Amino acid sequence: MDARPTQFRVLALAAALAATPMFAGCIAEAPPEELAGEAEAVESPEPTDTVDEAVAGSTVAQAAASSCSTTSVKKLSLQIIAEARCLNPDAYVPITKTSNVTFGSATFAYIQKPARDRLVSALKANPSKSLTLNSALRTVAQQYMLYNWYQNGRCGISLAAKPGNSNHQTGLALDVSQYSSWKTILQNKGFKWLGSNDPVHFDYAGSGAVNYKGLDVKAFQRLWNRNNPGDTISVDGVWGPQTEARMKKSPAGGFAKGATCGTAIVYDGPEGHIDGVDEAFDRDPNDAEFFVPLPIDAAEAQPELEHESCSEHAH
Repeated sequence: MDARPTQFRVLALAAALAATPMFAGCIAEAPPEELAGEAEAVESPEPTDTVDEAVAGSTVAQAAASSCSTTSVKKLSLQIIAEARCLNPDAYVPITKTSNVTFGSATFAYIQKPARDRLVSALKANPSKSLTLNSALRTVAQQYMLYNWYQNGRCGISLAAKPGNSNHQTGLALDVSQYSSWKTILQNKGFKWLGSNDPVHFDYAGSGAVNYKGLDVKAFQRLWNRNNPGDTISVDGVWGPQTEARMKKSPAGGFAKGATCGTAIVYDGPEGHIDGVDEAFDRDPNDAEFFVPLPIDAAEAQPELEHESCSEHAH
């Protein structure tokens, strides 16, 4: 299936897209091998056997204490992804849905553009082989959940990277159920197998790979400040005590004000149209018509960047 089916139209100015790269701000764009995750990025697989939607009015801290699925912070995570794509649309792009790929119930089907292109090429070249992705892009809200469970001995998580340090947050990582049958194929496409300590995990290290460490943290910080003008924090992409404290009390069901771009999205489907990024991002990635349009009106986000800080302090 083509990544941009005719059912979707993105109505925006090309000039806005051309301006997007200048909004990278303080985000580190180092080679992927410089990403220093805890325990060499080895982590427990994400829980896949439960789906817990956020209870109305619950905070992220409450969701972490009462659930064992990162889907309990799904709506907040979708806002983080949308905001991050406003800053850099190539960092997290939707994985084209082919007939032989399936996404887990808690999976956000996004990776970096060059990684997406190589993965889709591998899928199309091996149509008779099934591939199940149980984790791809993971937001800082999801990583907070996993790290909380690890610290508290919950939900079967025996090891998790501290938020901001997981390879899954960079858009480079994949967890593949059928890793043994896909290992050589993916390695030939530029993906590095992490080894027997984390056999399901692959990191894209091929041509065009970039370490967008902190992009999702920065997106969260922007969302927090937009919704809490009386309690702002530095927008520097750094996970620290101040950012952690705001994450804990953030609404698991998402902020009242979401991403600053993507408002000109129209979905033409059999049941009518869907306007706005929230509805478009809420589609099931296993749906044959799955596609998340590109938030493109980045110019609207520009004024907020005047308040960013590039300090080295932990926020």
